[in-house]
Amino acid sequence: MLTSLRFLNIALFGNLEIDFDKGFTVFTGQTGSGKSIFIDTLNALLANKKSFHDDRLVSKGSDFSSIEGVFSVSQNTKNWLINNEFDIEEELIVTREWRLKENKYKSRFRINGVLVNRDQISELRSNLFDFTLQGDTYLLNDSLYQLNLLDSLGLKKIQSSISKVKEDWKIWHESNIKLEKARHRILDSKKEFEEMEYTYQDLNKLELEDPDEQIKLETAQNRLSNVLRLKEGVKSLLIRLNESLDEYPTVLDHFNFCMNELKILSQMDSSLEPTYDNFYKIINNLNDLIYQINDYEKTLDIDPSFLNDLQVRLSNLKFYQKKYQRNLQDLINYKNELMNCLSSQNSFNNINEMALFEDKKRRIRDNSNKDLSKIRKNIALEFEDKLIMSLKNLGIPNARFKVVFEESEPTMNGFDKVNFMFSANPGLPLAPLAERASGGEKSRVLLAIKSIFSTFNQSNLLIFDEIDLGVSGSVSSYVANLLHELSIHQQVFCVTHQPLIAAFADNHFVLKKSVIAGATKSIVINLKEIADRKRELALLAGGEIVEANAYAESLLEHKAA
Repeated sequence: MLTSLRFLNIALFGNLEIDFDKGFTVFTGQTGSGKSIFIDTLNALLANKKSFHDDRLVSKGSDFSSIEGVFSVSQNTKNWLINNEFDIEEELIVTREWRLKENKYKSRFRINGVLVNRDQISELRSNLFDFTLQGDTYLLNDSLYQLNLLDSLGLKKIQSSISKVKEDWKIWHESNIKLEKARHRILDSKKEFEEMEYTYQDLNKLELEDPDEQIKLETAQNRLSNVLRLKEGVKSLLIRLNESLDEYPTVLDHFNFCMNELKILSQMDSSLEPTYDNFYKIINNLNDLIYQINDYEKTLDIDPSFLNDLQVRLSNLKFYQKKYQRNLQDLINYKNELMNCLSSQNSFNNINEMALFEDKKRRIRDNSNKDLSKIRKNIALEFEDKLIMSLKNLGIPNARFKVVFEESEPTMNGFDKVNFMFSANPGLPLAPLAERASGGEKSRVLLAIKSIFSTFNQSNLLIFDEIDLGVSGSVSSYVANLLHELSIHQQVFCVTHQPLIAAFADNHFVLKKSVIAGATKSIVINLKEIADRKRELALLAGGEIVEANAYAESLLEHKAA
């Protein structure tokens, strides 16, 4: 459930905080008052895709803007947070931020203060929000959406079958790929196979494992080639630092003298103690440096033959790179590819054996698809009956609806392709919903589908943006009752112009446009008093007239009853 929403520098709203309650909440207001932009802010908070207009919600001239939603945590959301390794708290805070950088707005998301990516936000969205917006009827044209909808409606019945179909398809797909590769290889000549085997053996003799070996060898070669100069330099360093050849003191002697002198001075003046401590650290570091140089000097005692072995190895690496026209990393990859090809050849010398294996997995895949399709068709029958009944109550008394199945090329989702067929009038044959239904009918079909869908897959918040457009009378009454029934188990938001629907709400917000200091702002008012709600319902019904007021009062009394 969404408990509060906070805006900072958001277009039309500025800085705003709104608290929400459970149940059925409506948003009303005149055209242009900001209702659609308010819904856009919710959509942007948990964006499921990137939009080129993501920054249009930012107040003009703002360097930083944000939308923050605070949610109570349901079990589904808690499971998602655990799976994604988030800490579980009493509240879930989701934030969308925009920052102006180099004249462009950069957007990012946070969950409980932790930065997250858009994919995670998209996943979380399905646990928190379910949008039904103006224009969403295009989804009814999408066969995959229709199929996923059916699966969601019968998720408990169908989940194991879907998992089995995916697993069987994956096993078959892998065997099919191997078979096709083997068939292609069979078409090649035996000579090519022998050449492949020879090349693999040739590369295998090189015992190449490290793609950076050449760089390391060249570094070592350069070091060994200059070993005499390195020894001289190291000896010179050690003489000056620690090993004097005559009566002159070394660097370390000087440092020790300074150390002792500082010690005496710091006993006279305590302010020199930090200087003494720092100098003590420097001497320790100098001793460590001398030890390191001593250790390095020992590594320079190398068998001269080692340089010869190194140069032979380096020469071999360069020869093979030139021979096969590949760098070391590509040579390693090439050898591994050859090994995989050869092992595959050895594992399935008989192409018939592979074909039998692939055919067996194909039949298992097809049987799983048939079982899944049978379950889907039973779910479709239940869905058809429920949808037709709901559509009749939504003012389409002669509605006919059928889910038509076609068999397509098998995928991880099975071989079913579905099409929602619809007819609103007697005598007209069923046709695809996208072609047959009017805009208003599509909206009502979508509302009916969402109402059925929500009983199976309950999101925290259902959001409807003018889903009641084009309905009136008894149909409006049914829509109002339907939305109110949905709100018993879920939080429901609805933008509406219908006074009858607004009267059924548990909570009522009105949006009003105002000009403040020359800037247009949208004010969101929570109508808590009956008198305020009555006045707003009267305005929706037609204005401040006796009949409108009486109508508004009767609506509220009917709802209370």
